[in-house]
Amino acid sequence: MCAVALRQSRSGVSRVAGARKAAIPGYIEPCDPTLRENPPRGEGWVYEIKADGYRAQLHLHAGDVTVYSRTGLDWTEQFSSIAAAAHKLKAKSAIIDGEAVAYGSGGLPDFQQLRRELGRKRSERVRYHAFDLLYLDGYDLRDAAYEDRKRLLQELLRDAPQTFICVEALEADGDEIFAKGCKLGLEGLVVKRLGRPYRSGRQETWIKLKCKKSETFPIVAFVEKLGAHPRKIASLYVGRRQNGRLVYAGKVRTGYTETSARELRERLDPVIRRTSPLDVRIKKPKATWVEPTVDIEVEYGALTDDGLLREAVFKGLRDDLALRKVKAPRLVPSSAARPKLGVPKENVLQLLPDALVPSKEELADYWKRVWNKALPHLGHRPLKLVRHVHGTTFYHKGPLPKDIPEAVHQLRILKREGGEGTRLWVDSLDGFLGLVQIGAVELHPWNSTVEDFEHADRIVIDLDPGEGVEWKAVAEAALELRTLMKREGLDTWPKLTGGKGVHLMAPLEEPMLHDQAHRVARGLCSEFGARDPGRYILSARAKRSNRIFLDYLRNGRGTTAIGTYSPRAREGFPIAAPVTWTLIEKGIRPDAFTIDSPFRAKRRST
Repeated sequence: MCAVALRQSRSGVSRVAGARKAAIPGYIEPCDPTLRENPPRGEGWVYEIKADGYRAQLHLHAGDVTVYSRTGLDWTEQFSSIAAAAHKLKAKSAIIDGEAVAYGSGGLPDFQQLRRELGRKRSERVRYHAFDLLYLDGYDLRDAAYEDRKRLLQELLRDAPQTFICVEALEADGDEIFAKGCKLGLEGLVVKRLGRPYRSGRQETWIKLKCKKSETFPIVAFVEKLGAHPRKIASLYVGRRQNGRLVYAGKVRTGYTETSARELRERLDPVIRRTSPLDVRIKKPKATWVEPTVDIEVEYGALTDDGLLREAVFKGLRDDLALRKVKAPRLVPSSAARPKLGVPKENVLQLLPDALVPSKEELADYWKRVWNKALPHLGHRPLKLVRHVHGTTFYHKGPLPKDIPEAVHQLRILKREGGEGTRLWVDSLDGFLGLVQIGAVELHPWNSTVEDFEHADRIVIDLDPGEGVEWKAVAEAALELRTLMKREGLDTWPKLTGGKGVHLMAPLEEPMLHDQAHRVARGLCSEFGARDPGRYILSARAKRSNRIFLDYLRNGRGTTAIGTYSPRAREGFPIAAPVTWTLIEKGIRPDAFTIDSPFRAKRRST
């Protein structure tokens, strides 16, 4: 129960003064407390503990739950454990203002722990600190008094799951409670004026008192850890906005985990620039400058006389502050241990622990650029998907998500091993965007169409080089194999895989059964490989060092290869690109095209 003596007048939301019958609104800009160094004087104020977490606005309506970040991003997936618990609330509709918090081993809110917990459906550490109720069962409560909103919140959460915590409002001496809170290691307090309505934006009726000096700063540069594989940052330079200008605020040297150092390096890669973004220039010879679009939370001991940070410690990325129209946060590399993050084991065909994936917004932007060129290659074909869900990247199998968009079509097939299965396929831009929505990163199409999925309409041979094979040797092999296939009546075109190899794509004039296509591909590879057994192999399990695997196994019912124009879950986000034989002869690299440059080859750095 909240400790303040709340108004015990009429029960029921309809009788609360200021409650207004209205349709449930969308995302509401939150009330933003004004930062002060000292508690306010006088009576009529109550004190709430300020937790170190992410501001989160929970919407419950007609059985659906959405959780928004501070700036209105849909973070339901990131706060999935909160969303799951919200279904058990005894309300038809509600909007709650609160803070997503994770408790560390010491029993206090831990911001870094919260970032590690994001997306875990069964997280036992995430809690939702609910401190205000803005809407309940058909009534907008923003014009109701603070204490009435608090009372209704108490009643709503009385029998709620343990994920929900009603933040207590305490009437006490301000100086005394602030001192005790800081002694306990709390981040701070929020002081709220009794009798006041809820208002969006910066308000003087809510006051923020912070025990620890912690602020949000934009990154302006990074120093890379030399020789690190994969790449990671060693330290960051941050700025602060002052009188309309961006000025240098200091260096953040500590606080990074191995994962966060790698995540920051990948996150900053696409925003690297040649010159400093600062309005007042400084000399930093080791700095790699970036656009000041990535914000981080920094805890610090004090400021120097020049206004620079002292004892600055990195606390975490402020992904929740990203604007809805800018790029969403880049997802971190997945980990082999992450099936626990909410991905059912029956959905994981193969984990990709070293994968790096673009954000959903980056993928959506990419498909909007290339969909009309990609559709002839990927449209109307059953698809195998590489998905990224709850921090895990994996080849999907088994049951599909329940919320598949309408533009993503479903094809029911009889599986070879028995039983019925479902494959997804698309025929429009909305279809590609729908796949992005369910976490699809890579698209691997069948060699047949949905109209005749039992017959292959093309043959694919993958030249996959082992360690020690130079790209020049792969290109030469592709050109020689093209000649052989031409002699057999198969015209081919090359597709760069976005990885290490190249695919020879051979459209069939007359479709054939998948088993027949498999036999044709194997026969071609066997004949070609016999020319130089020391150079080529036909078994994926053989020792592949210094040899090229002639992979004919891409042919067969249900077997696939990376689709033309599909992004790859690899560093730099290359794509599988269709090219000409002339470009192969000129030595075009297999990862020459990326989601940022799908039509013009990027120059290879030396």
